[in-house]
Amino acid sequence: MKKILIIFCTPLLLFAQGNKHKVTWNSNFLFESNSLNKSFLNSMLYGGYITDSMKTKWINAGDENNIIYSEINNGLSYTYNFKKQVIGFSVADRNILNTSFTDDLLRISFEGNFHHQNKTLVFSNTNIRADRFQQYKIIYGIANNSITMNWGFSYLAGYHHLSYIIEKGSLYTAPFGTYLNIEYEMNAFATDTADLSVFTNNGNGLAIDFTTDFSIQEYDVNLSIIDLGFIVWNNSSITLANDSIFKFQGVEVEDIFNFNDSLVEANNLVDNVSKTNTASFKSYIPATAHLSVSGKTKHKYLKTYTAGIVAKWQPYMDNEPLSLARINQGLKESNFSPLYYIHTIFNTKYCDLVPKLSYGGYSNDPNIGVALSKEGKYNLVVGTHHLEDILSGDDAKAVSVYFNVSRHF
Repeated sequence: MKKILIIFCTPLLLFAQGNKHKVTWNSNFLFESNSLNKSFLNSMLYGGYITDSMKTKWINAGDENNIIYSEINNGLSYTYNFKKQVIGFSVADRNILNTSFTDDLLRISFEGNFHHQNKTLVFSNTNIRADRFQQYKIIYGIANNSITMNWGFSYLAGYHHLSYIIEKGSLYTAPFGTYLNIEYEMNAFATDTADLSVFTNNGNGLAIDFTTDFSIQEYDVNLSIIDLGFIVWNNSSITLANDSIFKFQGVEVEDIFNFNDSLVEANNLVDNVSKTNTASFKSYIPATAHLSVSGKTKHKYLKTYTAGIVAKWQPYMDNEPLSLARINQGLKESNFSPLYYIHTIFNTKYCDLVPKLSYGGYSNDPNIGVALSKEGKYNLVVGTHHLEDILSGDDAKAVSVYFNVSRHF
């Protein structure tokens, strides 16, 4: 705790040294889904009645895979500029949930298997990942007349991790329910559950950043890779690998007072390979790759514009060597579709308005963002990436709010 207090108080000791210091506070909340809407979520959270029509609407609303992503970040950063260079550090508390599951898994959960006789319901490629960690980052940058480059090196203090990865899974129900076939391959990982206090250190990791800005004719180009990193969780973590084929044919009971449970086990479990250990494992945090191009116009109220593309990289497990196939694996398993966007800045008398139009991401939907920026003694920015969902009422599938306040000294 003393170390954390020193990190937070150090910028205050440097403020009097000149006017090249900058301290910034960032807060960000994001919830995004390609299928789950506000009405259904409120019923689950606050105990409302979930009707059959609501269940059917959720199943039919999304793509083949249903994605839910949530992130809560709070962070403080400090930078010092000198001789076309910048040094600094930041600390952030991050909480991330990333899940993807098929429509068939929803059908099993909501409807059971009675209505799906003589059908195979597939729940392959289901994944649930939840992380909580703190990130301590050192920042260094250098600039000349034509290019600017910045690097970041982070230490990750891992608190808790939970993940379930079902690569293959299916359920077949025979006509009239005469037998069931269940097949699945699952890997599960969890940090030590003996101590679930808020700041329990269960792992350590590293991450790197690289950002560059340069000009090509009249255009400014930004290229960055942020938070490319991992956490190695300690040896008391729980790992589970399970590969099972289960066939249930029912049980014929001649004497209800002489029922032998072993008959079920002997006749119905065809194959079951399960291995549970307490061992160390590695997980990845979401890395962000970003490319943008900015230009200027002669319009009075539309002086600049920026267009870009964003990608995420987060593989399930550390099970492949570094290669092109591993890069593609991380892009696919991030549950994130390439995000394309364009935004501009409208200068007004009282503040700057920053509208943004984007498509893709975890929801893979068109999104309208807007931010308000005000410069003064304190520079303030507040905005959302999903203005359209604020106006959508119970059909909203995303909500986001971000806040930034900074001051130069």
